[in-house]
Amino acid sequence: MLPESRLYSFIDQKEGFTVNFLEGQKLINDLAIIHAVVGGGFQYYRDAILSLQPMISFLKPGEGLGIYIDSEEPYFRLKIEMSDQGQMRTLLLPESFNEFPKTIIGKCRIVKLSPDDPQPYTSIIQLDDIDFHQVVNKILKESYQINSEVFLSQTSDQSVMIMKLPEINVNRVQTHYILSIDDYWKRIGEKTQELYDLGTTEQKDIQDHFEREGLIFLGSKEIVFKCTCSRQRMFEGIRSIIWANGMDSVFDPSELHIETKCDYCKTSYLLTREEFES
Repeated sequence: MLPESRLYSFIDQKEGFTVNFLEGQKLINDLAIIHAVVGGGFQYYRDAILSLQPMISFLKPGEGLGIYIDSEEPYFRLKIEMSDQGQMRTLLLPESFNEFPKTIIGKCRIVKLSPDDPQPYTSIIQLDDIDFHQVVNKILKESYQINSEVFLSQTSDQSVMIMKLPEINVNRVQTHYILSIDDYWKRIGEKTQELYDLGTTEQKDIQDHFEREGLIFLGSKEIVFKCTCSRQRMFEGIRSIIWANGMDSVFDPSELHIETKCDYCKTSYLLTREEFES
C-alpha cells in the first residue's frame, strides 16, 4: 500500500532558492480510482495536479486556494481546491475528456481565502494559446508575482517547484544570488531525475537526496484528497433550487426520492420529497 503523498520543503541558502518536492503517487492513484477520466485526458489531469499542487506551500495557516481553468479550446473545466492543512479536492469536466492539449485558449481564475479577510482575493489570467505546461508558471508570475517554476517527472508521479529568493541585506551582509532558475535547474536537474527514476515514497530517501546536494530540510506536509461534501450540504443546495423554481424543478410528480452525487468525490446521497415538503 502506498503511503499518503507529501510535499517536502528545502532551502538552498548558498544559491538562494527554495525547493518544494511533491511525492504525489498515492494522490494520483486515489484520483484514478475516484474519477472516470481516461486516456490522454487522465494524463493531462495527472500533469495538472502535479504542476499546481505544490502551490499549497504558499498558504499560511487557515488559508485556502482555488484554481479554476475554463478552457474553450479544447473545451474542458478543471477545478482544484486546497487548504493549508494539505487537504485537496479536484475534478475535470467533462469526464469523457480524452485528449492531452498542447495549448489552451481560455482563462484561469485564482481564488485565495484568508481567515482575516471576509472577501477572497481573486485574479483572472487569460490563457491565449498557451502551452499547457506553462499555465502554472504564468500563474506564479502574474498572480503571485514570484520568480518560480515547476518541473514535472515523466517517470513517476512527482514534481519539483523551484523559487528564487529575493536578495536581502541583513546585519550588513548583502546576499548576491547570481543563478537564474534555468541555471539552477541545470545544476540539480540531473540528480533530481535520478530521484524521479527511483520513484521512492520514503521520506528518508527524499530528504537524504536533497541534503546531500547541500539543501536544508524545512519540513514536510501530508497531501491528501478530502472532500468537504455532506448530505446536509447537498440537501441545502437542492432546497435552494426548490425555493427558487418549485418542487417540480427537481422531482417528477410521482417521484418520492432522488439520488444526487458529489462531482468531486462521487459520493451519492438519497434525498426524499418528504424532507423538502416538511
